[in-house]
Amino acid sequence: MGGHAIDLGADEMSEKPETIVDKVLGYVDSPFKLFAVILMAVFAFAGFALYESQDFIRDAYKESQKLPEIRTDRADDAATMLFKQTGATVVAIFKVNPLFNSRTLYKAYTKDGRDKTIENIDVGLFTHNASNNADVVKLMTNEIPCGEYRYAQSEVGLWYLEKGVTYTCRVSVPPDSHRFVGQVTAGWMEQPKNLEQTKFMLEIASAMLTKRGN
Repeated sequence: MGGHAIDLGADEMSEKPETIVDKVLGYVDSPFKLFAVILMAVFAFAGFALYESQDFIRDAYKESQKLPEIRTDRADDAATMLFKQTGATVVAIFKVNPLFNSRTLYKAYTKDGRDKTIENIDVGLFTHNASNNADVVKLMTNEIPCGEYRYAQSEVGLWYLEKGVTYTCRVSVPPDSHRFVGQVTAGWMEQPKNLEQTKFMLEIASAMLTKRGN
């Protein structure tokens, strides 16, 4: 019995299963469709990244909720004391959240009272300003950095200069632990004559803003 050879055409032998890429390329026949495909890919990647990071985001949120906060009810008292005891030109009280690199101006004071126009601004904790970052490191190690203030380090810094400030000191809240949850900045038109006494007054102001048990 003679066998019959099966003749497969060249086209039939060269056929391959169509891949996803082939299907996408076949679908994209206009710039609009190309943009739509790219946009969908970006959203898909963002969704996947968010899904993969959800545990980290949840844990960071939980930790932020555990952080102590400053005593907001003593802010006016702390500012009044600093004006009286140090002759400050301005006093700024910040809320700090190191987990989110946040430092928000809670209340701003001049000798004439509060200036609400500059409040609720988040100037950030660590920034692109080297001088600011050096001071933040000192604050985290319970130092009270003081020095001439010639150039603004933030939008709040512009306010300091506008009020005639040329010298500032900062203290962390609390003043004696590594739980950095607040900051008090006092500014003067010239350097205080008794700097050590001024630093002591800043420590008292910080203690006034520290919740018991923090």
